[in-house]
Amino acid sequence: MLKLSKDIWVLLAAILFIAANALFVSNGNYLLIGLPFVLIVGVVLLFAPNTVFWILVFLIPLSIPLRRIIPGLSFDFWVPTEPVIFAVMLLVFANALFKRSFEKRLLTEPVFYAILFLLGWIAIAIIPSEMPIVSAKYLLSRTWFVVVFFYFGYSLFQRNPSNIRRFFLLFGLGLTTVALITLVNHAGKGLLNQRAAHGACTPFFIDHTSYGAALAFGIPAIAALLFTAKRIFIKFFWGGLLLFLLVAMVFSYSRAAWLSLIFAGGIWVIYLLRIRFKTVAMLFVGVVLLFVVVREPILNSLEKNTTESSGDLKEHLVSMVNISTDASNMERINRWNAAIRMFNERPFFGWGPGTYMFLYAPFQRSYQKTIISTNFGTLGNAHSEYLGLLSESGLPSVLGYSLILVFTFLVGFRSIRQLADKRDRIFLLASMLGLLTYVVHGFLNNFLDVDKIAAPFWAYIAMVLAICHTAPRVGSAKKQHNEGLIVESEQSKGKEIGK
Repeated sequence: MLKLSKDIWVLLAAILFIAANALFVSNGNYLLIGLPFVLIVGVVLLFAPNTVFWILVFLIPLSIPLRRIIPGLSFDFWVPTEPVIFAVMLLVFANALFKRSFEKRLLTEPVFYAILFLLGWIAIAIIPSEMPIVSAKYLLSRTWFVVVFFYFGYSLFQRNPSNIRRFFLLFGLGLTTVALITLVNHAGKGLLNQRAAHGACTPFFIDHTSYGAALAFGIPAIAALLFTAKRIFIKFFWGGLLLFLLVAMVFSYSRAAWLSLIFAGGIWVIYLLRIRFKTVAMLFVGVVLLFVVVREPILNSLEKNTTESSGDLKEHLVSMVNISTDASNMERINRWNAAIRMFNERPFFGWGPGTYMFLYAPFQRSYQKTIISTNFGTLGNAHSEYLGLLSESGLPSVLGYSLILVFTFLVGFRSIRQLADKRDRIFLLASMLGLLTYVVHGFLNNFLDVDKIAAPFWAYIAMVLAICHTAPRVGSAKKQHNEGLIVESEQSKGKEIGK
């Protein structure tokens, strides 16, 4: 009877849910549809949080804005990923609080303190913010990406190095799925139709620029899987996938993504040629000084460039430096100038984290506006990770963000030649090259508030630290080998004495 009564209660609950859901849907409210999914995720999260993490990694490229499902909402977030990321963050905090569990190795890394400094300063900048609620939401979203993909990711990567391969695989497969759908959508309007590329990646990406940035993260990951594969047919599979993503990158028509991938490729060539870091640094400083000396002729030459972005790939690439007639480039310069003016007025605390898009309109100048500018400033962000932080949170926030990047690359490049295992070197190089693409891309766009970019960005930083902390070094490998030889020698001597 007891079992029967439980079954009846379950049946009644199911009937009530179906009836309530039907009533809500008939009134145009679809919120209850996601309740079963929430309950399933909640159960899996409590008993298998690692599994939830890996599901997230695959789904992140495939997430879509909630407003695509329920139009007319006054708020928006990416589903199904962001609610789950928030839940994982709470679980990580609860585990640290009640079990007193913490990755103590991070306390020795300057990268960790730079991250704390950045988040701490953003929290401080909320106090004088023009829009405190917006700034608080901004801090919360940045925090859940850091906690889940940097901290929790680091925990998984350093405990089991094969988890780095798993991240590359799942993120790469999810991204490939989106790229396939995008190319099919684009092909229907013509692959040489540059304007069609802007919307071909929806609803998974806001526009083609963020789509290109995600591809730039994924390409080094797939390349790493190709170079570490042992079986020939697996190499063919990853090689075909890499070629496919490169084709998708070309037809994304994202000039910033092209530039970032070219830059990362240049660093890869420098690594292969074993050129010393000091030589590269001196060359970079020399190029900067040369530009300062001859900047006027260069700028005059750029102003004469009138090549517009188009379906012709050569013309589209040349239009990257057209700052006189290309509307996209001119609007980007307009946003940059507005951000600099905002910074000049409030250089220390900024106008409030996450507030640029609501406040930049009055800082535009009529002579710098373009055909895509608006008087109300309703078309997005500062188009620069660095200038966006500068205008919203002041100089200290840019310092914190820059230190994160500098410390990460210092640790990575210092360790890569010391690693004993080739696979570790390849995975470390892939994660750093992926990060380098966003270092460049960050000058032209800012996407760290989007899960598709924030997830690989913070996870790749965690990979760099995890590999540098756990992978065997050349010296230690030789030491272990010598110790093994000594043990074998002593054992053989013991056997001879025994005889």
